[in-house]
Amino acid sequence: MSIKSQLLQLLVKMPATLQTGERKALLMVTGFDHLNTRINSFEKSNIVFFTELIELVFSEGQDQLLTFVRMLANSEFSGLETRQKLNAIIAEISTLEFHQRNSDFIERKSTQAVSIVPTPSQREESLEEEQHTKLLVPPILGTQPFEFTVVIVDAQGKEIKRSRRQNYYLTQDLGNGVSLEMVYIPGGEFWMGSPESEGRRYSNERPQHQVIVKPFLISKYAITQAQWREVATLREVRQNLKLRPSRNGGKSHPITQVSWFDAVEFCDRLSEKTGKQYRLPSEAEWEYACRSGTTTPFHFGETITSDLANYDGGYSYRSERKGIYREITTPVGSLEVANFFGLFDMHGNVWEWCLDHWHENYNHAPNSGDTWWDCSDNQTRVMRGGSWRNEPDLCRSSYRFQKNVSEMFNHVGFRIVYSV
Repeated sequence: MSIKSQLLQLLVKMPATLQTGERKALLMVTGFDHLNTRINSFEKSNIVFFTELIELVFSEGQDQLLTFVRMLANSEFSGLETRQKLNAIIAEISTLEFHQRNSDFIERKSTQAVSIVPTPSQREESLEEEQHTKLLVPPILGTQPFEFTVVIVDAQGKEIKRSRRQNYYLTQDLGNGVSLEMVYIPGGEFWMGSPESEGRRYSNERPQHQVIVKPFLISKYAITQAQWREVATLREVRQNLKLRPSRNGGKSHPITQVSWFDAVEFCDRLSEKTGKQYRLPSEAEWEYACRSGTTTPFHFGETITSDLANYDGGYSYRSERKGIYREITTPVGSLEVANFFGLFDMHGNVWEWCLDHWHENYNHAPNSGDTWWDCSDNQTRVMRGGSWRNEPDLCRSSYRFQKNVSEMFNHVGFRIVYSV
């Protein structure tokens, strides 16, 4: 875990820092009261306040960081256990070479966002504050900002927050007026899998483990039938592709009836056309992108409703009312609500192929966010997200499913990524 994440987890648990006066006293005791005029979150939750404070301290350099942590460790704000952990952080910083300290602790000049890594059981004052991550302009030529709507619901499915957010994306021209929007996903750390507190969970979602993910771009929507046709007309790389494999839906509906091999061929053809290395997401990248900083069962909160996602609304996950069962895919993005990264339909509509071989649990899983391959001849691959024909439990952020690489279904599609 990074120094920032360790420090954040300690500070948000301090009991005497909930009031504005207490927070200003902490700044005075540590000698950082000059930051009073630069902090905008005195009235917000601990996690929001300390995220901003830590960023400001880090921006002043490694020596100031050491001063802050030492003063905090020796102050009345730190109990014995907290003091011991702060001293361990001091020792860790002190053992690093100067260039390492510069790259790790001074405010980042790249666009990687500061990642908040909550403990598995952590619940903050609101889901919106839980994923309070500052998105910076990515250093990628041609990126454009876009806005989207984010919704948070409670366990009864009642909307408790609706807000407008912004992220950045690139447009890839596919020809004939068809384009592909690739959304920037900042790198960071997260807890992959389901916590014990989630209730309905399966053994293959365990053990929950921390994963570090590098920045990447991912398609805003599942690949559509229109996008599929344009790429399917390109030169064959390994195998033939049908121009119209889907049996239902139109141009703006997600492509279905495609195998894992078909999805990989799509990526290979697009890579050859553009010179960019498109591929399916790793399972870790998919869950990181889906969660978008949240730790709840769904990025919408404790449950979902059929107003927010396309699934079998005849079933309930928590205490929400039952909804509708559409019995078919919907046009991508048509429900008009996204997650905190600006990705649409991550819960329901179609299952999405991932690159990884299927594993029965997360024992020995990599913590790098890379694809998890077997040495054996494993012919099953991971799918994520649930679909229009599944009950909500199967659409959770942590739910995992698998199919053979050659199988095709009318509720399975994919989205694509490429690394930054």
